[in-house]
Amino acid sequence: MKHKSISLLLVVLFLSSYSPLAHAQQASSNDWAVVKQLRTNEKLVVKKKDGKDVSGEMIEASDTALTIDRDGKPLSIPRADVRQVYVITGKAAKGKWALIGAGIGAGAGTGIGATQYRADRDDYGIYIYMGTLIGTGVGAVSGLLFGQTRRNRDLVYDAR
Repeated sequence: MKHKSISLLLVVLFLSSYSPLAHAQQASSNDWAVVKQLRTNEKLVVKKKDGKDVSGEMIEASDTALTIDRDGKPLSIPRADVRQVYVITGKAAKGKWALIGAGIGAGAGTGIGATQYRADRDDYGIYIYMGTLIGTGVGAVSGLLFGQTRRNRDLVYDAR
């Protein structure tokens, strides 16, 4: 009985952790006026109907097109081609993800180094230290690269 109640509790906690994502997507609008009210220089990601993503900074939105600054060049996207518009907010937490990656890498490197350790040999003790060192470095770099891509995206327009 105790095993079933713990399993049930874990399932409820798991399902409830995804409810903010569902609520965030319900706040979207299919009203183009919301896009027209966005401020200049706001960072946007535009998902087009052909499946491509275009990112840039807002220049202007008219009744027929959305114009963004993409790498210093204005790009006009016809309204008929726009499926979704996201506003990017917040800064990338590169340091946080680098620390998380370093911790995971250190654990994995230590584990791999420990599998190579042999007590009957003198020089085999270095595998644990080198595994930890290499794993920490690789994990930190991986976490840093992952953290550069993590920003909040708020859906402001959905043409579906």
